[in-house]
Amino acid sequence: MKMIYDCLVIGAGIAGITASIYLKRGNKSSLMLDKGAPGGKLNNIHRIDNYPGLARIPGPDLALSLFNQASELGVEYAYGSVYEIRKEDNVFLVKTDAGDFNAKSLIIATGVENKKLGIPGEDKYLGKGVSYCATCDGPFFKGKDVALVGNADHAVEDAIYLSDIVNRLYFLYPEEIVATPSHIEELKTKNNVTWIPMDKSIAIEGHELVESFIYEDKDGQHKLDVNAVFPLYGEKSSTAFLSPLGVKGNKGFIETNANMESNVPGVFAAGDIVDKKLRQLVNAAGEGAIAATSVIGYLRELPKE
Repeated sequence: MKMIYDCLVIGAGIAGITASIYLKRGNKSSLMLDKGAPGGKLNNIHRIDNYPGLARIPGPDLALSLFNQASELGVEYAYGSVYEIRKEDNVFLVKTDAGDFNAKSLIIATGVENKKLGIPGEDKYLGKGVSYCATCDGPFFKGKDVALVGNADHAVEDAIYLSDIVNRLYFLYPEEIVATPSHIEELKTKNNVTWIPMDKSIAIEGHELVESFIYEDKDGQHKLDVNAVFPLYGEKSSTAFLSPLGVKGNKGFIETNANMESNVPGVFAAGDIVDKKLRQLVNAAGEGAIAATSVIGYLRELPKE
């Protein structure tokens, strides 16, 4: 007989790991599933300085600490990308590229991904100078000239990181910069950063590797000679795999109540995938704890087998 978990946690970022820890301590069987490395976007943050009690901790270090804590408790973990979920009676069938899983409840904690610029050359040079992770790939461009496109806090943080590695960083912002003032001020102290307001990204060009980035402003088109382009302009989410369930959302984000419940009984959400104003590590962890606690209450009310 195929195992039916009390809860399947989809996503192993800080929200998913926190939820899994609370489920385990609540003596519920669960499986944490993710298509990437445990820790999610934590692995792409070079420094975190606003998480209570952990000043200036590297993101990968926090990710490892969280995952180690879950592993020591005995939380089950598996790699896999979910492509469909269906519900029969009170059991969810979760289809992934790593096999099928059954669970009485779900916590969706899949987070967000960086948006693409959608310009010629972006896909062609992915891994050849185009990267969506400054922490992962920045060291490959030590002493080089690079461009970063973005205007939010994570873009400014990555710009600070890159400025300590590269020769020249072109920081291109399509709209007003919306970031932590202290981060903006720190970036302004970097002498090798050129700030460029722009209207539109045009293309990424090169031969075997990236050689230039073309953008447009009020004066026309301009070309920057660079060895890398980091498109960090905006984030997106995807809940297409939930469509058979009829989970309500807003532009790809899941609508929940204060208990992290969706409109579908047994489906809960936590972290950046939730439709909300503030997307920070601290409230993602809190939502993971709330979601797990709500799941435990939901399971208690299910008909006994």
